[in-house]
Amino acid sequence: MKKNDAALIAVLILFSLVPIFFAGGDKNFAVVKISGKVFRKIDLNENKIFTLETDAGKNIIEVKDKKIAVISADCPDKICVKAGAIKNVGEIIACVPHEILIEIGD
Repeated sequence: MKKNDAALIAVLILFSLVPIFFAGGDKNFAVVKISGKVFRKIDLNENKIFTLETDAGKNIIEVKDKKIAVISADCPDKICVKAGAIKNVGEIIACVPHEILIEIGD
């Protein structure tokens, strides 16, 4: 192995580690979609309660302790409420009757 090869490998390793140091803030948000379209990006660092109203009904959403949950819904089965709070990338809450999807970003 030549001296330049070792330097190139070291640089490539350093560049591969950059996302680890700068990706922390990107996972602290949730994306809310209504009827498949992005409605809002929610910062999970800010505790708040808000209401989503569609033609099909109403959901009350709570952001608390870097988690998001549907705490009330007027849909018949309330699966979205029973899902509880989510916080990890890829987790979702769906309210099918109201066509609402909440997903933790990555």
